[in-house]
Amino acid sequence: MTSYILLLRGINVGKANRLPMATLKAVLEQLGAQQVRTLLNSGNAVFSLPASPGCDLLGDQIAAALLAETGLNLHCIVKTATDLQAAAAAVNAEVMTGSNEPDPSRFLLGFCRDPQILAQFASVAAALPTADSKLQIGKDALYLYCTNGINQCPIANLLVSKKWRLITGRNLATVQKILARL
Repeated sequence: MTSYILLLRGINVGKANRLPMATLKAVLEQLGAQQVRTLLNSGNAVFSLPASPGCDLLGDQIAAALLAETGLNLHCIVKTATDLQAAAAAVNAEVMTGSNEPDPSRFLLGFCRDPQILAQFASVAAALPTADSKLQIGKDALYLYCTNGINQCPIANLLVSKKWRLITGRNLATVQKILARL
């Protein structure tokens, strides 16, 4: 069995794209997922599968099943537990914040299937004020520390724009909670 994490972007924000977590759980179970657990009301799920066609193809299968079940056209990021653990372990808090224990709610990890999109995002973000933030692009994720909080960060605001809908972000506190559910 392999453990996976599903990260959805843009659901249950205000009244748009409503997706009950019970529906998400049922769809995953219909696809053969076992031990399905959701976290928060924002499209985080942990589950196991005996075999998988790979994270991207699995994400496509989940997206198709959610579209058929709910009518929502969602981009699904799927990571193995190992990949998410590695992304979280790659956070270099000391370098990015000057502190060994920064506030995890101010640390944002962005996930995308295509590393080129992360690089394009970094190029666009480079034109924004960065006095209160630090951005690094890793192999499979982007790392953003927002000194004054995520809602006050121009780079974080860029990330949530529709242009970058193929990247989904989670603060480090949420990633830690997801990993604790494994």
